[in-house]
Amino acid sequence: MPGERLLCELDTIPDGGARGLLREGLDDRLCVVRQGGEVFVWLNDCPHEHRPMEYRQDRFLSADGGHLVCYAHSAHFDIRTGYCFAGPCAGKSLTKVPARIEHGKVWIPREPPSLFD
Repeated sequence: MPGERLLCELDTIPDGGARGLLREGLDDRLCVVRQGGEVFVWLNDCPHEHRPMEYRQDRFLSADGGHLVCYAHSAHFDIRTGYCFAGPCAGKSLTKVPARIEHGKVWIPREPPSLFD
């Protein structure tokens, strides 16, 4: 669709896993989590101190894969809503990037949201 861009093929994200995408310098701009046929795309930015969440490339999930974790200060986020339920930014949320899947491809807006939208 006009105004959208291809982010990735769905099968490049492991089911139950996460990947960082849209590399900018040393960091990935986005955190993408796959659960079955759904994806949840967030800006890779913890609302606590506005820094990337992973401790190593593509390492966004808790050990059990049940939620997102910012490893800098142990903030914990719901995968589906982005809501921080534990840690220094409890009550805040990650910035959602709208995404859709069509024919095994993940599409996002041509210009994803920024922290200042």
